[in-house]
Amino acid sequence: MFISDPLRTVVAVAVYWTAIALGGSALLADPTNPLVALPVVGGGVVVAHAARTGRLVELGYAVGTMWLAVLALSVATGVLDAVVAPDTVMAPLVNYPGIAAVGTVGLFGVLLIAYVGFIRRSATGAATAAD
Repeated sequence: MFISDPLRTVVAVAVYWTAIALGGSALLADPTNPLVALPVVGGGVVVAHAARTGRLVELGYAVGTMWLAVLALSVATGVLDAVVAPDTVMAPLVNYPGIAAVGTVGLFGVLLIAYVGFIRRSATGAATAAD
């Protein structure tokens, strides 16, 4: 089955932007929080850059890295709850506005750092292959 390149790009852009918006705002309890603009608008800018420069593969790896950070944060919170305070119930991280804000900015930072890192790795690999 043949799928045209523009359609493939549109689908990739939609999937990556959705994944960034959902993962980046995972720590926000209120979907109307102004901080949700960071993963939504910032994610749109990063996705637009990747689509325009042909770096959707690198963006895919960066999105996966961001989701690994979400998973690590979730597991670390569960372990902390079970080990440090086993007799008490720890409130979810979204109930702490400071942690939610730092986490949202941090997750977006993970995405940006991973994206730049994968672009550099791709460029280094292309330069090595050309030699």
